[in-house]
Amino acid sequence: MRTDSRKTIRRSVTAVAAAGALAFAGAGGYALAGTDWPAQEARIATVADQGPNGGLQGRGNGHGHQGQGQGQGQGQQGQALAVPAPVGTLSAEEAETLSMMREEERLAHDLYVALGEAWPDRRFDNISAAETKHGDAVATLLANHGLPDPTAGSTPGVYAYPELQALYDGWLERGLTSKSEALAVGAELERRDVADLGAAMAATDQPDLDAVYDHLRAGSENHLRAFERG
Repeated sequence: MRTDSRKTIRRSVTAVAAAGALAFAGAGGYALAGTDWPAQEARIATVADQGPNGGLQGRGNGHGHQGQGQGQGQGQQGQALAVPAPVGTLSAEEAETLSMMREEERLAHDLYVALGEAWPDRRFDNISAAETKHGDAVATLLANHGLPDPTAGSTPGVYAYPELQALYDGWLERGLTSKSEALAVGAELERRDVADLGAAMAATDQPDLDAVYDHLRAGSENHLRAFERG
């Protein structure tokens, strides 16, 4: 999905204060550092690897907020990705791309849920769950940089960015015509995500953004392989 919009995203003191109060976003979710944690410590994010059917699998480990101890998770717990703490202020372009990435992950989740209801297939269930975790990762970045979450109070299938709305509407219409077309739509979405995440990585030197984008790109590549099997 193209990230060519350039409207400025303003920082939200209220948003970052609320995010700092959130210590853990559900089982297997993303842990946000509270405002009383040392700024130099890494935020901990649990990201599940995708298996051959787009499912969540794998084993991982991550350091706690005191930098001591390691834990391992199986199945949906997945692989722990330590998101580096912010080291600089984002440019307007970086902030806009991050905001749109959050909406893109929500779009993918919503689309796969709708297609899975029309054409029952484990891939839609597994990958929609993975997209939720991907969206949580981007939400962590937004909170860490004091940026508002554009998905707050959102409605499934409704997006603030006109280009994303057009993509969703077109993909949904096509995907409801047949299961084979639905799988083709999934593959098209993931190819676009892989390209856009690569472009986003090339356009930033922020280590936290780069780490999450790289992990999401690897996940999208796995999703693509699952859909391409037809």
